[in-house]
Amino acid sequence: MSQKKRGQRGGTEKLGDVLANLMQRRGYARPLALAGLTDGWKRAAGERIAGRTRVAHFRDGILTIEVDSAAQRYELEAFRGPELLAALQKDDGIPNVRKIVFRVGNARP
Repeated sequence: MSQKKRGQRGGTEKLGDVLANLMQRRGYARPLALAGLTDGWKRAAGERIAGRTRVAHFRDGILTIEVDSAAQRYELEAFRGPELLAALQKDDGIPNVRKIVFRVGNARP
């Protein structure tokens, strides 16, 4: 008797694997990941900067932060970027951030 391939009707698959696959395909885990990154951003940036910015996106190690104005974007990129990146990279509570990208957008939650 031949064994059915994994994932075929009648085959067996671990419930945890099925749920993890579903969460990934549907994007359900994204808000949870952003919540953890938001906490890490607050720790790295401090309340003053974190209160004027918003974690917008994280993909492939690139963290996108939204700011209110072009002036604020320039200030963070030019003067604080390397320091903020180093602080994020030291934080064991978040995924590895390779780069921070600042963009003008809706920084208020």
